[in-house]
Amino acid sequence: MRYVKQPFFLCGFLILLIILSGSFIFSAIKEPSTPSKLLYDDSGTIIDHAPFKPNDEYPLGSDQDGNNYLYVLVEGAKYTLGLVMLVTLGRMLLSIFGAFVLLIVPKFIKRILSQLCNIFYFAPLSIFAYLLIAPVLIVFSWSYSDLTQFTVTMIVLICLTLPILSLQIADEISILSKEEYIQNAHLLGGGMIHIFYRHILPCLSPKLLLLTVQQAGQTLSIIAHLAFLKIFIGGFHEITYQTTGPSNTEITYIRTFSDSHEWGGLIVQNWPAYYAAPVLVIAPVCCFVVCIIAINLMVSGIARADQHSYKNIKRTKTLIVPEAESPSFVPLKDRGVNAS
Repeated sequence: MRYVKQPFFLCGFLILLIILSGSFIFSAIKEPSTPSKLLYDDSGTIIDHAPFKPNDEYPLGSDQDGNNYLYVLVEGAKYTLGLVMLVTLGRMLLSIFGAFVLLIVPKFIKRILSQLCNIFYFAPLSIFAYLLIAPVLIVFSWSYSDLTQFTVTMIVLICLTLPILSLQIADEISILSKEEYIQNAHLLGGGMIHIFYRHILPCLSPKLLLLTVQQAGQTLSIIAHLAFLKIFIGGFHEITYQTTGPSNTEITYIRTFSDSHEWGGLIVQNWPAYYAAPVLVIAPVCCFVVCIIAINLMVSGIARADQHSYKNIKRTKTLIVPEAESPSFVPLKDRGVNAS
């Protein structure tokens, strides 16, 4: 509840909520229509061809098929943010399970894993993701179905930070397990699962929430980086075009288009048209930037709320009220009574 009262967290959360809910609402109320690749004025004269330049009817212009690009971005938001939510949820659930495994195995295994994972703190994760995903989505994409490509992408993105997260959560659980009330719970016969849910999880939940939001931002950044490396996460299809070149020679070229209109796929498919229509690439990049800023606001809000809560606890002082002395213990001479 204290996070909802934090302005930074609330602002970032509302931005993401408006984008995500708006995408679902738009997809539900949108009526199917056939786009036109030609734009006419009131007199019926052709004034432009797809992709259209930004105007009153098309605030962000259109894509190569004549679709309103603003509507395309809104529709693709649910796929982009939905993918981020699935990857983040998978990371956190598997990391908690991995943390329990690390607490059970011998300590030398944990030390070896910690040393091996140090490389992830310095090397860019986008490069590892590209090296693992590219064989399925680029080199041998013809031999895998869309479902297989999506599943492999999900597994790679989830497992990319799984060792690091498991180590961090395991360290936090180890620190909390050394608290006196946790050790007393063991002595009183509490089981591991009971102690985790009743004692450790309430103290661990702020850290888990912070890690969850951070992982969402990291996943969004990786998807944006993979887009510039020409990785279609939401599926794609190819269209072959034929045109006439110099000396009436036929030129054949192939264009790749995103099936889901997720923002990373829009960057990839519109990159060849960047110089002719830069808004087709800049607009989805700005969408990524807005969502990353919103996530960073949530992270800042969580940190500020935790810091404020810690300061309040530190300032709280226990007041010791002295007990009044009972009259029966007051000496007789102090009562003014003659003992003789």
